[in-house]
Amino acid sequence: MTLACFTISALDLLDALETHTSADERAAYIDWIYRCQHPNGGFRGFTGADPGRQRSEKNECWDPANLAATYFALATLVILGDDLKRVQRRECLQWLSSLQLEDGSFGEGKRAFGEVSGGGDVRFGYCAASVKWILSRGSDSDVVAQEEDINAEALAQSITSLQVGDLSLGPSGMELRRDDRPTRAALETRLSKKRMV
Repeated sequence: MTLACFTISALDLLDALETHTSADERAAYIDWIYRCQHPNGGFRGFTGADPGRQRSEKNECWDPANLAATYFALATLVILGDDLKRVQRRECLQWLSSLQLEDGSFGEGKRAFGEVSGGGDVRFGYCAASVKWILSRGSDSDVVAQEEDINAEALAQSITSLQVGDLSLGPSGMELRRDDRPTRAALETRLSKKRMV
């Protein structure tokens, strides 16, 4: 899904999507993305993980929806001009809100027994906020209002908790201790000394 999104985005940015693909090809891309839609909400990274009619409680852990894939799928559908009417909004939004952890961050998906995998990575927060925003647009936006919402304030707090020093965000568990973090003044002093040499 990631490669498809980047490829189609690049063609769109170069104003070459319609000149280098046919209407039939773009419709086929849209259909492929919808085949990646997970029945319990979200999108898979590719169609190869779908067990189809052989789905069972024993093998459903091998067919997870993924937050990044869901963002890339929706973004690609928008770029391709799809109306998103085939998106299972209610299921997707319920799944999305279930990925938010107590600290406000988002996991990337669910493992067996509903356990959320990942968390503390600001990229998943970006994906979650984008998915929510995309799905809150359009004719089915009343569905969005009826679903349990993500906690945006907790998400914002989780993002600011990842701040390392004055200049960047660090992944959880890898940030510097507060007393070891360089200040902006210290970093600027180091940079100015390097420029003098």
